[in-house]
Amino acid sequence: MKSFLTLQSVDQILARISDFPPLCTEYAALDKAVGKRMAEGWCAPGDLPGFDRSTVDGYAVRARDVFGAQEASPALLECVGDCPMGAVPEFYLQEGQTARILTGGMLPAGADCVVMVEYSRQAGGGLVEIIRTQAPGDNILVHDEDAARGAELIPAGRMLRPQEIGLLAAFGEEQVMVRRAARVVIISTGDEVVPIDRTPAPGQIRDVNSHSLAALCRGTGAEVRMAGLVRDDPARLRAVVDEALADADVIVVSGGSSAGMRDHTVEVFTSVPGSVLLAHGAAISPGKPFILARAGSRCMMGLPGHVASALICARVFLLPLLHRLHGREGEELLPRVPAVLSRAVASAQGRRDFIRVRLRREGAGYIADPVLGPSGLISGLVEADALVVCPENREGLYAGEKVEAELLL
Repeated sequence: MKSFLTLQSVDQILARISDFPPLCTEYAALDKAVGKRMAEGWCAPGDLPGFDRSTVDGYAVRARDVFGAQEASPALLECVGDCPMGAVPEFYLQEGQTARILTGGMLPAGADCVVMVEYSRQAGGGLVEIIRTQAPGDNILVHDEDAARGAELIPAGRMLRPQEIGLLAAFGEEQVMVRRAARVVIISTGDEVVPIDRTPAPGQIRDVNSHSLAALCRGTGAEVRMAGLVRDDPARLRAVVDEALADADVIVVSGGSSAGMRDHTVEVFTSVPGSVLLAHGAAISPGKPFILARAGSRCMMGLPGHVASALICARVFLLPLLHRLHGREGEELLPRVPAVLSRAVASAQGRRDFIRVRLRREGAGYIADPVLGPSGLISGLVEADALVVCPENREGLYAGEKVEAELLL
């Protein structure tokens, strides 16, 4: 048997992953930029909305003209016209005057608030009664309330969501500087693995890992190519890896990452000229047979062949790598919920365990029920709603213990 190098902790491996530099920058058309990460901070080139606008239908007024107005003692104002939508009002409100205005309309000069139409009455002869007191600024959005010129609104490394796309569109930004999408090549290995369109013979399994790992990577905005299946043949695996190195930023090999006689991934990675082996073995469960290597700026990662182990290992290590390459800066909020563990779970001190749980509501909180069964079953991940971490310094978690459940979205 071959032997593992010294098992490294999750934090040690993540520190090595953080040494990979972010990818180069490029311009992306705004309609293609969702899911990409900003290469640099973006500052507002002007004020937004850029003018004082009404947030309700009603009457633009001067607050001092309606001070003390009420049902029994209304303020009587002269209506001098309508504020046009999409244009500048051509009049100035003098003392005792008002103007009709719609939601989104620009306030006329002289006005400093808007009275909702519900608090007005027609008095005839072009006069309007206002039956509610208003303060300056009521029911309006001032010219820089949404965004002020020069303010940084989107920091470097932020993933562009629909709301960021909308903000950029509000300022007429047709393209934006982002990090290039990582190019990932996924290779599945194993004599027993067959394509998903083939009926497995006894002793064979379909290629689950290529598809589940590709889906995980695409969720980060990466560009993925599935290089197909490679038998347990180191020469053939080396040829496929060499081909992938021509244009890939990340090469992911599932299977062959352990220390058995038919596990060839680590020897193939280390045979690449200029490569450096960064880790062989991770102190986690599931996912101990993990490989991290580097060839220049390119990353080579070996994951377990067991489908659930491969997915959890990819969540722990591959996702942070892709976020790093895409320029994420600092930590981002993960979808977690507090819960109470329904039963005890044993672990081994010195490794980080990722425990699959189902969540159920109880009162105002959640109960986390551990999903029983071997850790290598993909159905266990499908059944689970979340993962609960048992840290390295614990030998298990207790029933009734408060935990944080990381949602499997």
